[in-house]
Amino acid sequence: MMRRLLIAFCVLLCALPAFAAAEYRLGAGDVVKITVYDHDDLNTELQLTQSGELAFPLIGRIKLAGLTFSETERLIATKLDEGGFVKKAFVNVLITQYRSQRVTVIGEVNKPGRYDLDGVANIVDAVALAGGVAPTGGDRVVLTRGETRNEILLSQFLSQSKEGDPATQIRNGDVIFVPRMQQIYVYGEVNRPGAFRLEPGMTVVQAIAAAGGFNQRATKRGLEIERRKPEGGTAVIAPRLSDPVQDNDVINVQESLF
Repeated sequence: MMRRLLIAFCVLLCALPAFAAAEYRLGAGDVVKITVYDHDDLNTELQLTQSGELAFPLIGRIKLAGLTFSETERLIATKLDEGGFVKKAFVNVLITQYRSQRVTVIGEVNKPGRYDLDGVANIVDAVALAGGVAPTGGDRVVLTRGETRNEILLSQFLSQSKEGDPATQIRNGDVIFVPRMQQIYVYGEVNRPGAFRLEPGMTVVQAIAAAGGFNQRATKRGLEIERRKPEGGTAVIAPRLSDPVQDNDVINVQESLF
């Protein structure tokens, strides 16, 4: 009786990692460790071939690509049973190296590079693997998958809880690009002139507020914006305080003549 309880406990304990990663599906290049309880001669650690197969003792070649951990365990146990090798086999599958699901994260992140996925992941997970958005990074993330591109705002993703949205989930071969943050520049008679992050919907008065507001010498009537034209060159605009600003706008607050 005690031996049966011990076996049941070991089986349950060994199965916990498989349940924790139940959504992960094996793929070519993954290295798996397969154990059969009470049959040490069958325990093995192998890498899936490019076709997603491996050669298991007694059974021969089996295709595991696309299967979850629990599906792989059932498949091997069934084949051992049907072949008359091990009746009611207790099989446990663990992955030791994740190599089939890789994404590339580049741009304004702290650690750009290629990363292995150990489960279902979304864009925020990928950016986190790359050390998060760098101080120079913006709110936008561009996901490239083959010939398609999808742009996502991180702030919107977090505020609207889009973790389950298929459009934000990443797959093997995806490229995630974090562009440099959009900026505006405020110079002249303000308290803290310089470059500032362009926030969504930012207006001229909000840009000036980001620069510390007007100083005592400033005039509100002498505002100018230097704005890049799509065809090249720049245009000088006399804006209202409520007008929206655009990426790379240069706002110049002039000095009052009185």
